[in-house]
Amino acid sequence: MAIYSINVSPIGRSTHAAGTAGAHVQYITRASATEAVLCARMPSAGIGRKGGAARKWLDEQESGDRKNGRVVTKLMLALPHELDATQRAELVRSFAERMTAGRASWLAALHKPSGDDDRNYHAHLVIRDKDPETGKVVVGLSAKNSVEMIREEWERAVNAALEGAGVDERVDRRSLKDQGEIREPGVHVGPAVTAIERRGDFSRVRDQIEAEQAEREEDARRAAQEAEDAR
Repeated sequence: MAIYSINVSPIGRSTHAAGTAGAHVQYITRASATEAVLCARMPSAGIGRKGGAARKWLDEQESGDRKNGRVVTKLMLALPHELDATQRAELVRSFAERMTAGRASWLAALHKPSGDDDRNYHAHLVIRDKDPETGKVVVGLSAKNSVEMIREEWERAVNAALEGAGVDERVDRRSLKDQGEIREPGVHVGPAVTAIERRGDFSRVRDQIEAEQAEREEDARRAAQEAEDAR
């Protein structure tokens, strides 16, 4: 079952400690989780290399931003396990290029599953929404309604990738309630259905959401600590 999941959040110069964007790149490219790093129009970060040239470049770019400017927009994307490694990488690359209009800078770390769930493929994408040559905003990812635009584009990109791979599954960015798939509260479904849900897709989705939330919290904690240590 292909899962739709995307988390979008900013790292700003006035809202985060100096160096947070670079520290985030160091964290998402850690060797224990990363299977591939992709980037365009900025230096790369070798797996397990503490952010490498990418971190240094982001720190330099941040120092030139205005005091209330957005340094980067970071995204976490659930990748369909129905795709192979090459198809997942192409999905992330094509989405990143679309979200930057082929002009702004981006870096993505593709993560492999850990623990018991061998289907939890996901990617961390960092976008610096500025033309590296002119310094001007390219897409406007900090504008009103930009998050919904990003969510819509991710839905389109995932479904196009699934279709291109000959997979029948599709994702839907709408909530289950909006899709009309929510069960009325208080309905007794019986122990058999409950047992199926406990060992099946519903519990897997819940586990993935909880794991992603825990990773986001750990991400923020580590980034803040590393930024503090870098001072």
